[in-house]
Amino acid sequence: MKIIDYQTLLTDHKPQGHISAEANSIANALIRDNCIQAGNDLARFLEVDTCFNNYMALRVWVQNKLDNAPTKPVVAEEFHASLERELRDLFTNPGYGY
Repeated sequence: MKIIDYQTLLTDHKPQGHISAEANSIANALIRDNCIQAGNDLARFLEVDTCFNNYMALRVWVQNKLDNAPTKPVVAEEFHASLERELRDLFTNPGYGY
């Protein structure tokens, strides 16, 4: 009988769907603080795969920001505030279009 390591399988086949607890927590706060509604168009703003709904797109975006940070954020509140500013800049950018 073959033993399947599901964690390795998940990592190999769904790397962009892996969301850490820290990213999930920050994304939940951003969703709550910015009153982000359910839907499917936020992924275009965040430049993530458009197969994600608004909530998952935001989680993937936050995870990407955490993964690509030059150093691990020491203070979660400061990182949250910087992401919130960046998110608001995306929402208010007049140059956005389809």
